[in-house]
Amino acid sequence: MDSHEAAGLAGSFGVQSTDGTTIRVWVQGKGPPIVLVHGSLRDYTIFEPLVAHLQPAMTTYAIDRRGFGASGDGDGYTIEQEFEDVAAVVDAIAARAGSVALWGHSYGAGCAMGAAALTNNVSRVILYEPGLGIAYPPGWLETHEEALAGGDAEKVIRAVLIDILEMSEEDVETRRAAPQWPAYLNAAATVLREARTEHTWVYRPGALDRVDAPTLVLVGAETSPALMRSTLRAAAAIPGARTQVLGGHGHLACITDPSLIASIITQFCGIGGAPS
Repeated sequence: MDSHEAAGLAGSFGVQSTDGTTIRVWVQGKGPPIVLVHGSLRDYTIFEPLVAHLQPAMTTYAIDRRGFGASGDGDGYTIEQEFEDVAAVVDAIAARAGSVALWGHSYGAGCAMGAAALTNNVSRVILYEPGLGIAYPPGWLETHEEALAGGDAEKVIRAVLIDILEMSEEDVETRRAAPQWPAYLNAAATVLREARTEHTWVYRPGALDRVDAPTLVLVGAETSPALMRSTLRAAAAIPGARTQVLGGHGHLACITDPSLIASIITQFCGIGGAPS
């Protein structure tokens, strides 16, 4: 029996990525391992509700992506560095716990997807609405890069929430009043580099053929058309990937309905029942 199955774990450790950047990993729970890769705007703590539902059945390894939380950030930026970050974490965990399940949300789903093509240590892949390939409106990136250069991080974050995630002004004001709003503002620079990556991303034929783990791609029925399109393109690029549409949900079901997402993950991983 693996030590993760014998007793619950809690704490954190660092993994050095290919370029020397340290990626922080936060551990909770007991049972088979799953790596969690967050999206834009927030660090690993965004998954706290999901972790609470997963940890009775799985050991969760939630990473701070580069540029977030306790992780470092290298010179320059490419998404390929993030693929390598996640793959390095997967390999480090697999060395002591065996192959791992891999979950990613939004931009983090794209990072998880790319990592799954770099390592043979992934047993299952679950992706929630990868954003790679989203086409941003003409001039949108330039306008908001200028705003950030002028110190207006709030304009950037409001634009992402309203223009891309299609939140209402009321939704944005609710978030603006929450304690997490400063963290959103601090993420403005990473948001824009990720947005530019999404905008310029092209799925090259065969690029993800090395993803041989069973893959489940989730999409909310109420998500924005742009995210729906990007999700379906991701699913089409991964051999054998299965798509599941979540009725009544949008882009944030892992936050608004974590028990549902946890049950989908554990079922797909064959925990407490047969793999779906």
